[in-house]
Amino acid sequence: MISFNRPLLLILIFLVPLFYYLRRTRILRQIEFPLTLGDWNGLPFKWSSPVMSSVSFISRVAAIAGFACLVAALAGPVRYRPEHLYSDSGNAIIFVLDISPSMAARDLGSETRLDSARQFIHAFSDQRPGDSFGLAALGSEAALLVPPTTDHAVFLSRLDSLRIGEMGEGTALGLGLAVAAAHLMQRGQQHPCVIMFTDGENNTGEINPKTAASVCAENNIRLFIVGIGSRGEVPIEYTDPATGKQYSGVLNSEYDETALRDIAAKGNGLYIPAGSREALDSVFAAIGVSVPSSHPSYTRTIEEPLEKPVILAALALFALVWFLKRLVMGAVL
Repeated sequence: MISFNRPLLLILIFLVPLFYYLRRTRILRQIEFPLTLGDWNGLPFKWSSPVMSSVSFISRVAAIAGFACLVAALAGPVRYRPEHLYSDSGNAIIFVLDISPSMAARDLGSETRLDSARQFIHAFSDQRPGDSFGLAALGSEAALLVPPTTDHAVFLSRLDSLRIGEMGEGTALGLGLAVAAAHLMQRGQQHPCVIMFTDGENNTGEINPKTAASVCAENNIRLFIVGIGSRGEVPIEYTDPATGKQYSGVLNSEYDETALRDIAAKGNGLYIPAGSREALDSVFAAIGVSVPSSHPSYTRTIEEPLEKPVILAALALFALVWFLKRLVMGAVL
């Protein structure tokens, strides 16, 4: 909602109709220097242009609008918006992202699988401002990059900086799950949850994925495994972060959904296939039912001053008036 700290100053806007009334009644006259051009005993020279009339009208409207903006700025415009505050860190959710080379495949529209997962996580976090989010990544190795935090800007910044192949070229699903579960166990987070995005089957790592999943079940950690991507031949292109070498070609995409379902089942979790953008969007509903978002403890009202943008708008309008009057119409201001 927009309001004014000094609303009485808005009465100054009535100076505009007063000015035009005084001009119309000739009480207030425009300063002018008449100059008549004409031939001897001929008709006086007159110049009437529809274009110039339109330009003159636009300049007058811009001048009035600029004056109105200045009056509004003097009145102290402010915008009030509610801000939800939370007394605790809410649900603790760690996203585990597979960043092996196959996640560079483009079979979800024009975007890579990793970019599609990133967009999903951005939208998911925007809808849950009261929850804490963490980030783990896996390839041949796995690491916790961001512990669960309510500072979503930090979390999303690290998410956006992830690069394909950053953790090696393998897929250590067990390590990724174990890293996330171990952190949630140590911190004793409220309503812990692990959401893994992967497009492959476990092919490296010292920890069996089912073993890591069972740890989630034993510690009441909700587990969701999202199988992202489609099967068959898909285009792929990425740059190896270690060597800078570019790879491109066609990937024969085949991952074992049965294995992923078994891993999720071992952790009393849920496997969700996402072979298209529409299917990926449906993941929201599935996770939202099991992990309801945190509710704000209370709400406060934030006052945001708006003088600066209003003054900038006034200056822009006056600059337009000067341009039309001086450079287009050739008037002397």
